[in-house]
Amino acid sequence: MNDLLENKKVLYVAPVFFGYENEIKGELERQGAQVTFLLDRPFNSPFLKALTRVRREWVIGAADRYYKKELASISAEFDYVFVVNGQTLSKETLSGWRQQFSSAKFILYMWDSFSNRQQTVENLEYFDSVFSFDKNDAQEFGVHFRPLFFSKGFEATEQVTPEFDISFIGTAHTDRFSIVQKIDRQLGVSVKKYWYLFLQAKWVYWFYRFTNASFRSAKRSDFQFDSISKAEVQRVFNRSKVILDIEHPHQTGLTMRTLETLGARKKLVTTNSSVKSYDFYSEENIYVIERTEPSIPVVFFEKPYKQVEPQIYRKYSLVGWVEEIINLVNSK
Repeated sequence: MNDLLENKKVLYVAPVFFGYENEIKGELERQGAQVTFLLDRPFNSPFLKALTRVRREWVIGAADRYYKKELASISAEFDYVFVVNGQTLSKETLSGWRQQFSSAKFILYMWDSFSNRQQTVENLEYFDSVFSFDKNDAQEFGVHFRPLFFSKGFEATEQVTPEFDISFIGTAHTDRFSIVQKIDRQLGVSVKKYWYLFLQAKWVYWFYRFTNASFRSAKRSDFQFDSISKAEVQRVFNRSKVILDIEHPHQTGLTMRTLETLGARKKLVTTNSSVKSYDFYSEENIYVIERTEPSIPVVFFEKPYKQVEPQIYRKYSLVGWVEEIINLVNSK
C-alpha cells in the first residue's frame, strides 16, 4: 500500500478503454484511496465517441451537464483530482472544480499524444502535475515523462505451449490493416498467426473504404466488430511466441501493447523505433520493422527470450505506474 494514498479521496476521470480505466481504479483503491469515478467521453454510441474526436465542441455541452449532475450530490473535498486524457473536460468544468476542490492536487496523465488531443493543451493550466507517455510531448510541453504500464492479468505466471507464432490485437486505424496484410503475406502459411483487427461499427469500415487508401482491397471479413475481452487478449498473449505492435504513425510514445508484451515476457515486433531508447530494450526480445516494407526474419522466432531485470519489470507494472505518479506529485 502507498502511504500517500491511504484514506485519501480521489476524483478519477478516464475514458472507457478496454477495461484499463477499471484496472487503474482498482490499483488506486488497493493502495488505500477512496475513489469516485467519472467518465471522460461519457457517451455509449460509437458515433458520439468518434464525433468527440473530430468535433469536440458539438458534444462538450452534454459532457458539462454530465459532470455537473454526477457531482451535485458530492459534498466531500477531494485530495486528488486524477484525470486520464480529459478529452471532454471543458475549461468551465475544470475552473469550477478548482474552486470546488480548492485543496486538491490536480493531476493529468496523457496516454495519447497531444497532436491527437490538441484541445487538451488549452487545459494544462488547470493541473498541478502533468504526465505524458510520449517522450517528445514531455520535452516539448515541459511535463513529466512516464510510460504506460501493464496490468496484473498480463504478468507471466506460467509458460504454456505456444498456439501462435505471432499475434496482433488492436483497432484497425490508419495504416494498421495494410501493415498486418503485408506481414501476413511475408510470413506465409507456415507461420501460425492470430489477427484481430477491430472496427467500432460496420459503417466505420465503409467510411474507411472510401477515405483510406489502404482499405481499398479490404473485405468486411478481415475485421471484427465486437470488442474482445481482456481475458481473451491475455489468453492470446500467453499462447503467442511474438506480439506485433503497430503504433499510430503520429505517435512516438510506446503503446499499451508494448508494455503488456513486457509484462507477459513475450517477444515483440514493432514499428516504433523509439523503443530502442528504453531500459528494457534488447535485440533478443524486440525487433523493429519498417511501416512501408515490413519484414520479420524467421530466426527472430527461434531466439530464446532474454529475462528482464526485476526492478525494471516492476517499474512498468501498474503498481509501479501509480506509485511513481503519486510520489512525483507529492515531491513538488
